[in-house]
Amino acid sequence: MRPSRSFLWCRWALGLALLLTLWGRSTRADGESVDLGEADTPRRAIERFLGHIAAGRYAEAAEDLELHSHEQTDRLRLAKMLGAVIDRRLSADPEWLSHVSDAPTGDTKDGIAADQDEVGRIPASPIAEPVRLRRIYSRERGEYRWLFSHKTMQRVPGWYQRLDDVWLREHLPERLLRKGPKGFVLWEWLALPVVLTISGLFAWLLTLLLGLLLRPFVRRSAARWDDLLLERLRRPLRVLLAVVCWSLVMPYVLITGQAERLFGNFARVGFLLGLFFCVWRCVDVGVQMVRESEWLKSHPSAMGVIPLGYRLAEITVATLAVVTTLQELGYPVTSLVAGLGIGGLAVALAAQKTVEHVFGGVMLSIDQPLRLGDLVRVEDVVGYVEQIGLRSTAIRTLDRSLVTFPNGKLADMKIECLQARDHMRLHSQIGITYDATASQIDTLRDAIHSFLSNHPKRWPGLPLRVHFVGFGESSLNLELMAWWDESDWDRFLELRHEVLLQVMRIIEQHGAKIAFPTHTVHLVGPRP
Repeated sequence: MRPSRSFLWCRWALGLALLLTLWGRSTRADGESVDLGEADTPRRAIERFLGHIAAGRYAEAAEDLELHSHEQTDRLRLAKMLGAVIDRRLSADPEWLSHVSDAPTGDTKDGIAADQDEVGRIPASPIAEPVRLRRIYSRERGEYRWLFSHKTMQRVPGWYQRLDDVWLREHLPERLLRKGPKGFVLWEWLALPVVLTISGLFAWLLTLLLGLLLRPFVRRSAARWDDLLLERLRRPLRVLLAVVCWSLVMPYVLITGQAERLFGNFARVGFLLGLFFCVWRCVDVGVQMVRESEWLKSHPSAMGVIPLGYRLAEITVATLAVVTTLQELGYPVTSLVAGLGIGGLAVALAAQKTVEHVFGGVMLSIDQPLRLGDLVRVEDVVGYVEQIGLRSTAIRTLDRSLVTFPNGKLADMKIECLQARDHMRLHSQIGITYDATASQIDTLRDAIHSFLSNHPKRWPGLPLRVHFVGFGESSLNLELMAWWDESDWDRFLELRHEVLLQVMRIIEQHGAKIAFPTHTVHLVGPRP
């Protein structure tokens, strides 16, 4: 019986796996005879030294120091000093240790002696001083080891004395300097709540003092915005002052570099959030001042734009605060900003018409070619403006129907605001029958002109016009044009009614007649 194909494939796979396993074992067995991975390197020496310091094994840590025989009595103290200097000065850069050579021979291209390797520099005046390791053969261990050079160890006491927390390290009990949770020493866990409380109280007192000093100057001002700012910025100022106080005290309270970096980042984030908190409150004051301004009272249709602008300002401030905070905490915000930009572009393209109408409503509110209640003419639509929204505007026609225009389209249309007329014009053509003589037309024109010029409601800003304008098909045409000191449409209709009736009476008084369309037909009889 022949084996199945799947069984053959399984047998081949197991055989290949066995061969690979045997080959791997033989390769490792050959490599075990010369294990270069155990050779000491500059990076491994530093990691070993810092590990002993963190665990409190100062005697083991001192074995990584190049000291002369007469310096052995201070070996533990020098180890502690060097550990503190590295923690506060070199470890401030998180990438510092990754730049140290991990080769047994060190960095052969650094331009210094072959048996030395520079692992960092300590800030000093006038130039930074190097921290170097030296490769020395240990007879006891029978191998080469990297030790902190003797010249480096001579500089350690001076570096140590320049630290901000020397007094604490020298006077605190050894128990409080031991590492606790999260790598912080116990002293830091005890001191942080106290420092935070004191910073908050100091900020509260300083804010109160600033308020008392600035209030007399604010009261002398007639403006209202400074009173609002003084009131609204009280809490943001407390946050800023507390963070500043905390930042000034932290270097003298914290001992480990890890804690200093962590709480330094928190302090910067708190300061940024305090600044954005101030900006937020300034936006609130600005919006309130706009709502109380005389300009808004004279432009009531712009009231609908204020909430939109306020929300946009809030979203902008909040977005900047979040992005800046994430960037300060070390998160990559480039992809986030790019994603927001792409998302915003997609939303803008999807809502292109809506955005167009919204911005059209904003422009209408700012330019104000029409207002609520105005009588307007938009193309062939005449009516009263009933509603101006963010997206559309509704006009109630004279027939009481409701016509809605999208704001984006309305902003591009010709809008005639009849309500905005400061004076109204009466323009009319009057046809006189052809049986009137030239003297009658002349007398009639003078009488109408005299009546209109003496009318108490006529506006003299433009000249009065009463003229004989031509010979019509069935009438002699008189044109009159006068402007009236009236802006209300209903009152103008009554005025026009009165004026036209009086003109009609004048025509009748002068023996003339108003013409109407007529045709004269001449009948010609048959030729003889």
